[in-house]
Amino acid sequence: MMSVKVKKPILVVGLGISLLLWLGDSLHEEVMAIGEWGVLSLMAMGTGVWWWQKKHPEKLVYETISPLTMTEVNQSISDGKKILNIIKQENPQSNLLKLETKLETLPEKLNNQSISLGLVGNNNTAKSNLKSLLYQETNFKQVEWLEEDNSGNIHQKIDLVSLFTNTDLTESQWQIIQQCYHNHQRVLITFNQPEQYNSEEQEIILQQIKKRVQTIMPPDDVVAIKSTPTSLKVRQYKEDKSYQEWSEITPPNISALITRLDSILTEEREQLIWGKVWREAQEIKQEAKGILNKIRRNKAVPMMEKYQWIAAAAAFANPVSSLDLLATAAINAQMIVDLSSIYQQKLTLSQGQTVASTIGKLMIKLGLVELSTHAISSLLKSNAITYVVGGATQGISAAYLTRVAGLSLIEYFQEQDIDINYEKTIDIEKLSTKIKQVFEQTRRTEILQGFVKQTLPKLS
Repeated sequence: MMSVKVKKPILVVGLGISLLLWLGDSLHEEVMAIGEWGVLSLMAMGTGVWWWQKKHPEKLVYETISPLTMTEVNQSISDGKKILNIIKQENPQSNLLKLETKLETLPEKLNNQSISLGLVGNNNTAKSNLKSLLYQETNFKQVEWLEEDNSGNIHQKIDLVSLFTNTDLTESQWQIIQQCYHNHQRVLITFNQPEQYNSEEQEIILQQIKKRVQTIMPPDDVVAIKSTPTSLKVRQYKEDKSYQEWSEITPPNISALITRLDSILTEEREQLIWGKVWREAQEIKQEAKGILNKIRRNKAVPMMEKYQWIAAAAAFANPVSSLDLLATAAINAQMIVDLSSIYQQKLTLSQGQTVASTIGKLMIKLGLVELSTHAISSLLKSNAITYVVGGATQGISAAYLTRVAGLSLIEYFQEQDIDINYEKTIDIEKLSTKIKQVFEQTRRTEILQGFVKQTLPKLS
């Protein structure tokens, strides 16, 4: 339960009344069927739950965010250099000067004390007011101000994020917080107290936000402010019972946010700088990995196509009443070994056979064999000229499913970390997801029609 005590939790009571009214309309007959004793039992159960929660309030706990270490920062830089070296070995013609220069300057940036701060939220007017108020403070005049990019993602160069909200957190805001958490970007939640709620309701919302984020940030990182002046009506009564009424302006109040920002900028500046350098290293690493994946894919796809035509010929020469993908397991096993070698995830032939067998069973279990065979058979029969009696369906299906398996493996290998100390294992659950994705991408009629036309000459 929330630790704050309120006398009139209007939001909670209002929602409760609405729910009861709805239940009363939709469940009238069911309640009558339960009978008086049933209703009394439900009331007693509800009272018991309320009493238990009151006697045993839920404690607000949070997991401390693991701070970066210099070892992790240096390792990220080292990983980037390692990928660039691999690219040079596999494709010496690659132009890597830009990435190499960026990596070389990263250690120097560890001594740079500048910090960037970003205000993130949907209310641009309120953000602008808050930014102006913060800029009036001496400590924030030297801070670099950045905004989120056009895609809605948080700019990678923002070191300290102030997430601006005047309601409970939305799902998209929760996703932003988790994104920042994984990117080692420091986050504060700034709750701009809305005028339409009284102080008790505002406190309820504030506690709801703290409860929502308690697993990844301490309560002190959720601060309440008022970023705009508020108008307050004042009425003064006289002895003759007449009165005067006027409005007074209450100035903005962001003192809690200033105090928390000052504390973080003073005590955690080193961590903020390390996070900045770590993110830059990760960005370089991902760009380098993209270059390497493109080089390897250009080698992997022709190899996969070679095996898909071998599988097609084998199934066409030995047609079966129902395509059994396991019949081509030996061919697929060698393809898996060769693809793993391209991506430096080298598997033995025995491991390749195991993976091939698993892929075959997965395709049968997911219904991909039956779906693809039926679709290809229909395409062949729809055109009398191209229809071939016998093993054409099985041959084209074997080629198609081998292609799905090969593309799935390529997509899977591309996502793996590049580490010379790799483990020679494949995550079957992740590979299964890739197989389903690739199958959905390639099963469209126009794609299958093109594949059938491409495969038939190979069989003849």
